[in-house]
Amino acid sequence: MKTVSKIKSALLYAQALYDGAERTKEAQLAYTDAQHLQALSAEDLALLEHLNTPLGQMSDKLSIIDALAQKMSLCNSVRNTLKILTQNRKLNLLSLIMAQFIVLYQQKHDIAEVEVRTVMALSESQDRLLKEKLSALLHKKILVNYVIDAHIIGGLVIRYGTNFIDNSIQHKLNALNQLMKGIK
Repeated sequence: MKTVSKIKSALLYAQALYDGAERTKEAQLAYTDAQHLQALSAEDLALLEHLNTPLGQMSDKLSIIDALAQKMSLCNSVRNTLKILTQNRKLNLLSLIMAQFIVLYQQKHDIAEVEVRTVMALSESQDRLLKEKLSALLHKKILVNYVIDAHIIGGLVIRYGTNFIDNSIQHKLNALNQLMKGIK
């Protein structure tokens, strides 16, 4: 299947999941479940993809999906989506579908996912202040993913969407180095 076709299919399934979850008032639960499924390792997803094969009884495959959904405490909307993907032999698109669903949910609920690189974990007050400032800047609810990165030496590197704010000491040293090279 071509990449464009995979993306279109994933978007359709993600939209269907979103619509179904909204209708059944499970959108927040489906969002959390999608994040958990997205976090599954490639190894775990490969196990699910084995259900894509034409071998075996569909009833057995659906029983496996039910058991998995129960073990992971997945909401009914996500459980039903997994069943439909199994029946349509589209479980190989699961990761892409969940990624598209997460983006869709965040767009509909004004959530901005922001990556913040720091040299060490922020204190509670620093975290709260950063989220307040970012929320005011973006006019959205903020979901921060922190990454500890010793290479930046100090300061912050903030990435949201296609925007990038580099207020790290490493960046300032590089800029100073470039300035000094220009003087020589």
